[in-house]
Amino acid sequence: MPASDAHSKASILIASGNTTLTTQYTEILADEFSTAIIDQVAVTCDCIAETHPHLVILDPSLFGHTLPEMIGKILKKTPHTRIIVLKGTTEIPVDEMLLFKTGAHGFCDAGIQTGLLIKAVHAVCHGEIWVPRQLITQLIRELSSENSSDALKLSHSGAESVAHLTPRELQVAKMVHLGGNNKVIARELDISERTVKAHLSAVFRKLNIENRLHLALFFNEIS
Repeated sequence: MPASDAHSKASILIASGNTTLTTQYTEILADEFSTAIIDQVAVTCDCIAETHPHLVILDPSLFGHTLPEMIGKILKKTPHTRIIVLKGTTEIPVDEMLLFKTGAHGFCDAGIQTGLLIKAVHAVCHGEIWVPRQLITQLIRELSSENSSDALKLSHSGAESVAHLTPRELQVAKMVHLGGNNKVIARELDISERTVKAHLSAVFRKLNIENRLHLALFFNEIS
């Protein structure tokens, strides 16, 4: 997916049946992003597949218990689409861990302050995650508690796996490990954010890992 630049706005699709919420978000985001609204579950995936938005904001009250399935379908059709899930729009609990593992890139309270909403959207559009600190802690604890044989296998196979990366892929991977986001990496390497994303996709595939957090833990393990 092409990244936004100074001459184009990142496209945001807000999927919600709450007109008050969609109107408010559209007004907040309109100056910096190109926004659209969809309020029908049945056509959500097809709409995303046709328009290829940079980011989709999903309201759980529209999808109910089918939200994890919907996230999976969206990413299957458009794997580069970024996803933020809202919280506080329904009595159905939002299982952040499940949705993050399914592919969500961020979570925001529906009543998030204007400045934070804009900051969250920018961050997720640029390849970062926007999740509560406690979720990161939980993820690290879960990933770090893998049994010792798996950890040993990783330490022995890590160097061999890294050897399959090109020099540029390895450079990008190490910069991500050190906390760099796509925008910073693109600027420092004098390449486009789209190229950074392409390198990261190759890294994830070759190392058989799923996301930036797993990548950081991978390099911690083989360091």
